[in-house]
Amino acid sequence: MDIQADINWIRAELKKVQDPHLIEAFKQLLTYRNEKKLATTDGLAISLAKALADKKAGRVKPHNEIRSKYEQWL
Repeated sequence: MDIQADINWIRAELKKVQDPHLIEAFKQLLTYRNEKKLATTDGLAISLAKALADKKAGRVKPHNEIRSKYEQWL
């Protein structure tokens, strides 16, 4: 898939669009995408902060310890 070719095609098609409802739909789609990306980034930052706090508080066990405990199900 040639992404740049797709982008060029989309740009060319958008120049032809005169329907305000379609323009609004594109705006909402792009706005949602940006909000979703921001929410994901914020969620990752929160998750990372919690994980680091758990590690600092000693609530994290090494991978090999957990693996040996559940070896029979792997």
